[in-house]
Amino acid sequence: MVKTMLKVEAFVVVTVEAFVVVCTGLLTGMVEVYCNTQQFNYNGGHLNDLYRMKKHNQNNLTVVKHNDLNRAGFKLTLDERRLILSSVAKLDPRKPMVDEVKIYASEFAHQWDVSEKHAYKQLKEARQNLFDRKISLRGNKKGRDIRWIYDAEYADGEGYIKISFSPTVKPYLSELKSHFTSYQLTEVKGFKSGHAIRLYELMMQFKKTGWFDESLEDLKAMFGVADKYDRWVDFKSWVIEKAVKEVNEISNYTVKYETKKRGRKISRVTFFFHLDEQTDMFKS
Repeated sequence: MVKTMLKVEAFVVVTVEAFVVVCTGLLTGMVEVYCNTQQFNYNGGHLNDLYRMKKHNQNNLTVVKHNDLNRAGFKLTLDERRLILSSVAKLDPRKPMVDEVKIYASEFAHQWDVSEKHAYKQLKEARQNLFDRKISLRGNKKGRDIRWIYDAEYADGEGYIKISFSPTVKPYLSELKSHFTSYQLTEVKGFKSGHAIRLYELMMQFKKTGWFDESLEDLKAMFGVADKYDRWVDFKSWVIEKAVKEVNEISNYTVKYETKKRGRKISRVTFFFHLDEQTDMFKS
């Protein structure tokens, strides 16, 4: 076996992308990449193994958020929501918050099944708009508005963006010990609407009970439409029905809902859901 040694002294961490670049053309044998204090070994017959390794890691990302954040009210576009979830999935919720999170267009494209050609543009636009997005936390008759991020940068020609979560949101994403909601990022990959993702997130917070109940006012805030759809029939048609339909068609869950009235008006919505019998793969 031919043993080739490559020394990389300029980096402390070698990403899979960098590893592939360094090792281009070395299709057999063992490659050792020395990176200051860390050593990475690759025993392989083909560099495609590296790409498979990368995709395997991407497929095991987990989104973890404190329950208060999961039930908060916020308005996000689909790409903004995807950027937030991709970034959260890179965090270790047991540890202190990192200074920044880097998202490559290539991994974003894989995570959300979008064209890599357009992924960087989507990331760049989502990053810019996130500065204006707030989170409305509620509880015990008190309210608080916080921001998702306080710093963001992009790198044209390098295909990545970096964001830094705001200090006020950090306690809801890091050093979590209890009262949190978690799910695999791949579980929401197939959804094409932010409302479907939002409904699924709420379901995951209550997956042990299989149901949850919210006031109509709070539910509209959670879906980011507190200032829209004054009539129940419009909220039902444009948000609830579409989200329920997409969750039922794409996920491994079946969900339905019931309403309660106060007088003549709808005041509360209760969702009931269960895992389908065949749970080894998603429907899509």
